[in-house]
Amino acid sequence: MSQRIKIFHDPTSEPSRAVHWLVLEAGIDVDIEYIWLTRGDHMSDSFLQINPLHQVPAMQHGDFCLSEATAIMNYITDVYGCSERWFGQDIKTKAVINKHLSWYHTNLRRLLTLDYFLPVLLLPAYLGFAKPSEKEVSEKKEAMAAMFAQLDGMLSDTTYLCGDELTAVDILYASDVFALQISPDYESILSPYKHVVGWLSRLIAMSSYTESHKAWNHVSPLIVELNGQAKESPRWIADTCEKLIS
Repeated sequence: MSQRIKIFHDPTSEPSRAVHWLVLEAGIDVDIEYIWLTRGDHMSDSFLQINPLHQVPAMQHGDFCLSEATAIMNYITDVYGCSERWFGQDIKTKAVINKHLSWYHTNLRRLLTLDYFLPVLLLPAYLGFAKPSEKEVSEKKEAMAAMFAQLDGMLSDTTYLCGDELTAVDILYASDVFALQISPDYESILSPYKHVVGWLSRLIAMSSYTESHKAWNHVSPLIVELNGQAKESPRWIADTCEKLIS
């Protein structure tokens, strides 16, 4: 490549981890610039030139900038000539993968991450926000359980979501599911879904998972130990992760 691709990455972000995980598994060599959300790096003038929406992941390739994990994953694999391996080699497989990408945004990402993980687990631990009421938490868990039941059905007779080969969909989905590791109920939430548990165990065995989730797997038990009591500043998250990866 005459110009190297740079990804702007925070390993505590689920979509950002997915992009990092994919490039590792695909053997794609990119530059990484860490944008620590808990330090406010995403609001800096320099980063806003890359992504005015101040979100990670983001990407820069020469003078071309891009945001949104699935768009970045598609672009990088296109540039390196391996998009068919990760996003489908024929029209039907591509259609199935696109179906799963749509389901991710309207179901898994919405019900697990946006409706449950953020308000119930992350924001109280990071910023000291009050948790939703017990009734609201229970309703959110019920909605998430219905989503996991559907996901379990998708995996009932297949190794990965789109067949016998790992695709970008598996990496994207699993990165969000692993966010639940900051919940003391993580194992009990997943235990009813044997196909999901088996699928996750296959992904955990990958060396690319270990590398892409190294920082998150280090800091998530420390968040659990806080038991919902936030420290004075969330900067400790970035400080802890940075020491591990430097």
